[in-house]
Amino acid sequence: MEQVTIKKRQVIQVEGTGKEKNLAFANALNQIHNRVLKEREDVIVRIEPLDIQIITAEQETYTERFFFFFFPRARADYRVMLDVEVEITLIEMDTITFVEKKVADPNGLPISFGKRQRMHKEAN
Repeated sequence: MEQVTIKKRQVIQVEGTGKEKNLAFANALNQIHNRVLKEREDVIVRIEPLDIQIITAEQETYTERFFFFFFPRARADYRVMLDVEVEITLIEMDTITFVEKKVADPNGLPISFGKRQRMHKEAN
């Protein structure tokens, strides 16, 4: 058998937000798989992150109040933008040759009653 898997490197830019720092990073890293699948029509075997570069890391703070006056508290939202270098192991569908076989319809029913009627008419 010939080897069909190919390894390619790619840099993907992802962005994530969350109420905590680790949730923002997790949100960004979870987008890698979907981004790779949208860009390629090949069969993806493995996606391995090799390097992560932080482009931006922002913290937005605001004061939240209950009924506009009571119980003020500070809240924060985190946003990160990352460049992630990934190594993608894939099977390129263009390189695989498929052998075509003609088979009868496996779900179809054989219709043989038409032949008997025609033979009957020809005999008369």
